[in-house]
This record gives sequence, structure tokens and C-alpha cells, in this order.
Amino acid sequence: MDEIIDGMNVYAISRLKSVELKKFDGKEPLDFVGDILLKVMEGTRDWNKAQCSFKEFLFGCLRSEIDNFFTTNKNKHTNNLPEIPIVDPSNVAHQRKHVTEILIQSGADDDEQTIFEYWMDGITKPAEIAKDLGVEVKEIYKIIKRLERRLVKIQPQAINVL
Repeated sequence: MDEIIDGMNVYAISRLKSVELKKFDGKEPLDFVGDILLKVMEGTRDWNKAQCSFKEFLFGCLRSEIDNFFTTNKNKHTNNLPEIPIVDPSNVAHQRKHVTEILIQSGADDDEQTIFEYWMDGITKPAEIAKDLGVEVKEIYKIIKRLERRLVKIQPQAINVL
């Protein structure tokens, strides 16, 4: 269990680092991990209904917890986020193609490009993508992990396109 908790902590640190903010209302990455473990023990997060291993369940809950935190606290942190420019709809296809080319130039494989296309189409849930592609959700999570690391590296180039 210590190994899983350490892995969850590393995951939380990397997710929080990706938005370049160190503290969130006094919460640390380990606080997010602790919240998940507490919710699982209390039954708020029910593994019995999950169709995956306990470890995958915990990591999925952690991902959800962090995403929910950002969603519910979006207004508190909007000053820390860059403004998103208004995009001309006629130029969206060109921008999308250009960002995809940047992704390919960075070394993205076909799987990463496919997931990125789903994201650009507004389909972000790994289970939906896995079902559509006919693969296991576990494989989609692995691809997403690689893609997220790659996107952090190409983000400055992609922002210039937008």
C-alpha cells in the first residue's frame, strides 16, 4: 500500500506542477491523496462498483478529485491563468492542423495523435475513447500519460498558433 500511496503522491505532484501552481488553498499534493483514501474508507468512493483493479481505481479517483478541485475553485484561481483569446471559427481548422503538426514534430506516435484528435473533438473521457476504439481503458490511460507529458513540452509553440 505504501508503494501505491507514493505513486499517487508523485502523480498528484505532476498534475499540480503542470499548472505551475504550488499550493491550492493550503492543500498539498499529499492532501489530495489523503482525501481519496478517506473517501474510499468512508464509502464515498465505492470500489465495489468499479470494473478495474484497486490501484487503477485509486488513481482514477485521484485524477477525478484534482479535476473536480480545479472545476469548483476555478474562480479563485482565474487570476493565475492566462487569458484565452477569442478564436475565429473560420481559422479553427487551420489552427487545429498546425497544432497537430507540432505534436507530430515533437515525436508523438499514432496513438497519441489519435487521443489528441478525440480531445480536440471534445471527447475527453478515457472510457468513451476506449469503447470507441475497442481497446481497454488501461491502454488509453497509458497513452494519455505520455501525451500529457508531451503537451507540456509543446505548449509554448501551440499557444503561439492560437
